[in-house]
Amino acid sequence: MKRKLDLRIIRSPYGDFYGKEIEDSVRNHPDNYLEEIAREGFNAVWLHCILRDIVSCDAFPEFGKKQNQQIYELNRMVEKAAGYGLKVFLYFCEPRGFREDDPFWKNNPDVRGQSLEFRGISSFSGKYFALCSSTQRVKDYLYQSSYNLFKKVPALGGVFMITASEFHTHCYSHYPKWRLRFTDPFMEEWAKAPFECERCEKREPYEVVAEIIKIVSMGIKDANHEAEVIAWNWSWHIIEPDPQKRLVSLLPKDIILLADFERGGYKKVLGHRLCIDEYSFAYTGPSPRFKKICNIAKKRGMKVFAKLQIGSTHELVTVPYIPVPHKIAEKIYRMKKMGVDGYLGCWIFGGNISPMTKIAGKLSINHSLKPFNAIKNVAIDEFGKKPAIYVLKAWKHFSNAWTNYPFSIPFLYFSPVNYATACPFNFNESEIEPVPSWLPLPRDKDGHIITGNNLKRWIDPFDAEFVVGVFEKLLSEWKKGINILRKGKEFIEDMRYKREMDLAIHISLLMKSTINIINFYRLLGRYKKGDKTAKKKLRKVLVSELTLVKMDREIIKNNNDFGYHPEAHEYFITEKDLTYKIELLEKQIEQLG
Repeated sequence: MKRKLDLRIIRSPYGDFYGKEIEDSVRNHPDNYLEEIAREGFNAVWLHCILRDIVSCDAFPEFGKKQNQQIYELNRMVEKAAGYGLKVFLYFCEPRGFREDDPFWKNNPDVRGQSLEFRGISSFSGKYFALCSSTQRVKDYLYQSSYNLFKKVPALGGVFMITASEFHTHCYSHYPKWRLRFTDPFMEEWAKAPFECERCEKREPYEVVAEIIKIVSMGIKDANHEAEVIAWNWSWHIIEPDPQKRLVSLLPKDIILLADFERGGYKKVLGHRLCIDEYSFAYTGPSPRFKKICNIAKKRGMKVFAKLQIGSTHELVTVPYIPVPHKIAEKIYRMKKMGVDGYLGCWIFGGNISPMTKIAGKLSINHSLKPFNAIKNVAIDEFGKKPAIYVLKAWKHFSNAWTNYPFSIPFLYFSPVNYATACPFNFNESEIEPVPSWLPLPRDKDGHIITGNNLKRWIDPFDAEFVVGVFEKLLSEWKKGINILRKGKEFIEDMRYKREMDLAIHISLLMKSTINIINFYRLLGRYKKGDKTAKKKLRKVLVSELTLVKMDREIIKNNNDFGYHPEAHEYFITEKDLTYKIELLEKQIEQLG
């Protein structure tokens, strides 16, 4: 088993991925946060960087408009982090394309590549063109800008690169040339689009991606040979069938391969086979996909990092952490057993220090520490020796319960689970567009959440009965953990212990409320048609929901970080939201009679 994981990268929960990430980096990494993550076993942080903004280059003189301020602030951030023994890594998604109406194309039509139409997300919607990396000017830009950046900020730790999907970059970033049919509607749409770039049409996607990684790596290494270049396999199935053997074979051996630990896995719940295509605590991993690409890279002598979340996942984002330490501990233990060299521990959200990240940190640096001992040590540190007895037993039930989570991409991205107790019931039957879970919630002029029936969109590919059944199974085990915490009556007045119980109850209320939302919209149509049985059942759902919302309002009052979505930078659940919903429910119950 590997003694210690070389790099343990995390991200500040105060960072602004979509905003002034570099300019505000020093302010968004307060000393107490850097001191704490260093103490808990992490040795690097990461920032979002747009290469064309941060440095200039000869190939495109219009680039580098923000370099003076960004380079200055980045050097300050690197220096500040170094004071705590931490490195700074940058996220690259390059060469970043432009919208079709951007003035860039008027001056540079010769580098325009494959187009892509983004739809459904207001801030990104529109038609984009790739910067074609088969042109010499784009290659020169990638090399020179990477070189200039690492010359101007010489103490940078390195970069990690996404080279498929995410933002539109090279010509194959959203074009799966090797396959025309997909179950994913977006990928099927991309595959059916005409391929427009005559330069890249003659090349294989994996050659294009490997070349981009090599050029960026050459620029960085020529400036600072000690800097690390990490290539992430996120969505590489667009580029080449799993496990991307040809792509990996073309990479320099000093490139570190970063692979998704859970993505590509499967689990069974209530007879259904669930595909894991995101970060997950419901599935431990490693996935077969991870194992295969890890073996290919290791045989070439490359280092391998794992990509995972260690605080929260899209399964439930609006809590400071999901208390499932046995899942976290087992992931780290299995990584070390496989000889994994390090990990990137969170994406845009999930970087705040919690019992879960502390457990991951301790296991990352102590080769002899067993998973349960790490969990036990953290529980005692957090709660004290006697309260920890109850917490440890409860955590075991919570970890077991989470295995039953109804995992699917539509549910993770579009269900109301993150704000269920605050989500008003709407007696208007009209369907509305689903709300992406990572964006701020739509609200009316009075600040109330705009809601409606979009059940079909987020229940897919399951049916309502399955999702309700799975949540009921999860809750039956979760309740056992809550009951154990309640047995520690003498510790209820302790603020830390009470917060843990509040967190567990709050999570259960979100699950129960999600069940009520499903049942409400299933019954609404029948009620509107005059079904008296449906009316009685509908009233029962509303009464149940009223009780849940009242309970959650008391919890939210006492825990000001519950209900906050760190990627959307917004509270999804507030006391005001819950008060409004209570008043609305009382009126709706009265109207039903």
